[in-house]
Amino acid sequence: MASILCLVAFLSLFISVCAAQAPWNASQSLTTACSQTPSPDLCVKHLLKFNESLTADIHLLTGLMVRAAAQYAKETADQVFGEQHGVYSAPEYETCLHDCSESVVDAIQQLDDTTKSVDVRAFEDVEDWVAAAVADASTCNESCKGTNGEPQIRQLSDMTAEFTELCKVILALSKLDAQGQH
Repeated sequence: MASILCLVAFLSLFISVCAAQAPWNASQSLTTACSQTPSPDLCVKHLLKFNESLTADIHLLTGLMVRAAAQYAKETADQVFGEQHGVYSAPEYETCLHDCSESVVDAIQQLDDTTKSVDVRAFEDVEDWVAAAVADASTCNESCKGTNGEPQIRQLSDMTAEFTELCKVILALSKLDAQGQH
């Protein structure tokens, strides 16, 4: 009888310890994961746009962050490019906006490929696709070099900077996913 009582006590303690160490619970998983990224506040801000992020594991959080980055790039690009094409008489601004819009479209396509890699846990491919998306964002900035005086150009620069930070967050979350950590 004593051995059964000991076993029950041990199992009870073991289950309590395991539950306390469970990496993903509804109240802490998002903040725990984001705290391990280069931009925790940005991570939380963008992931909270998705209700499922509140109960997601690291794998789902990684996928959601890819969606968030793509959505951010698309919404910002739609706003900047949609309102600005044909507004400038100076050809360098039109060239800048045209080239940059192509780069942003390419970056979003890279993130579509990133999503596929996240889904199958091809972590090295995630790194490659995200690096390509960052390079596309950088190309946008290069396209507009020398036209920094216009507010829309500064807005593009700010957008690519935040997009790059979101990509760093994707990489950090993907690394955690690969390690099986939280």
